Amino acid sequence: MNKRKMSSNAKSVGAVFLAVLLMAMALAGCSSSSGSAGSTADKGSSAAAAAPADTAGTEDAGGDTIIVGGLWQTTGFMADYEIPGSEGFELALEEINAAGGIDGKQIEYVYYNGESELDLNSSLIAKLIDVDGAKVVVGLGDPNSAIASGTVAQGKGVPTLATSSTLPYTQDRVGDTAFLVPFGDNVQAYAAAEYAYSDLGLTSVYVVTDSTDEYTLSLSKFFQERFTAIGGTVLGENTYDDNGYTDFSPSIQKIKALDTPPEALFFASFTDQGPTILKQFRDAGLDQPVFSGDGLDSVAIAEIAGEAANNTYFTTHVDYTESNAKVANFLAAYTAKYGEEPLNAFAALGYDAAYLIKYAIEKNGNGDYSAEGIKNALGKVTDFEGITGTISYANGHVPNKTVYICEFKDGTKVNLLSVLPAAE
Repeated sequence: MNKRKMSSNAKSVGAVFLAVLLMAMALAGCSSSSGSAGSTADKGSSAAAAAPADTAGTEDAGGDTIIVGGLWQTTGFMADYEIPGSEGFELALEEINAAGGIDGKQIEYVYYNGESELDLNSSLIAKLIDVDGAKVVVGLGDPNSAIASGTVAQGKGVPTLATSSTLPYTQDRVGDTAFLVPFGDNVQAYAAAEYAYSDLGLTSVYVVTDSTDEYTLSLSKFFQERFTAIGGTVLGENTYDDNGYTDFSPSIQKIKALDTPPEALFFASFTDQGPTILKQFRDAGLDQPVFSGDGLDSVAIAEIAGEAANNTYFTTHVDYTESNAKVANFLAAYTAKYGEEPLNAFAALGYDAAYLIKYAIEKNGNGDYSAEGIKNALGKVTDFEGITGTISYANGHVPNKTVYICEFKDGTKVNLLSVLPAAE
């Protein structure tokens, strides 16, 4: 694998069919194997112990547990990302507890399904904190949900670790309790832009953006910003909303009406839109290279779209085929627990989130297991080595991590290279 540094990242399209197929398949990172992922219950308490959920203050008084909350979107348009994330997180919690917990304290895990609904997420995170006693909450979903629920947690002084949201200015929107486990959209969009322009020599692009989510809007903004800064030309942009998830003809018509066709296309989209948008563009004769972010990280897209997915490139968080002992151990443990390999990179992000909490508390916590103590401990992390890269919060609560660039090829996804852009 080529490694280098670079300068300065419910909805429903055939939703029933795609959701079924996505749940029936799993993928080893940027490799080509497949299987399925399970789901997290609407509400549960697991991975530890015996203490009931109404013992919210026992950690501060020297109790035997630390209560950790999970707010996952295991149904709705974020399920393809959040089911793997929740599974990776639960796997890590089980490992941590089996090895003695955090500072000898077992983790009590209470979790809910936010159903990819903003209002529900806001009420559930309040319940996790006020009723269940969670001192840190993980998951949160897309940026819209992460901001809504994170703002509630900020008001209560409880830190949150977003595992799917990549919005780089989440901390600015929420406050100092909000942390991201993945890199930001600026980092991944910059990587995609530089790969298209510098590696493939593509000098013009047309952008198609889902206007309903902070993720897609952010991804589109940063891609255009970087592509033009390094010398490329954006020939135009068309947006669509949830009324247009099955018909992309307006975008197609605008591109075909251009005097000069673009050399590349950029789609700021989610997984469930992927097969439809690719098929419709290819059927219309638009066979240019397509670029996107981690929202297209699923081999299901290639399998459903078939040849239409060829010549499509996207960014993601880990290469499960890399010769790395941590990655190999994770894959073996995940497969043993769930019966198949992870659907996408978000399983690894969930796994890293659990070990990040352990690392922060044991290294920086000084025996303080309160929400404030955990927030302060996370904020001091500068060198956590996870399977998705090194996490440091020294320059803000979004880590600048390695980006992997993958390509769909003949029904599989293949890793091309890893890069470490500098966020600006």
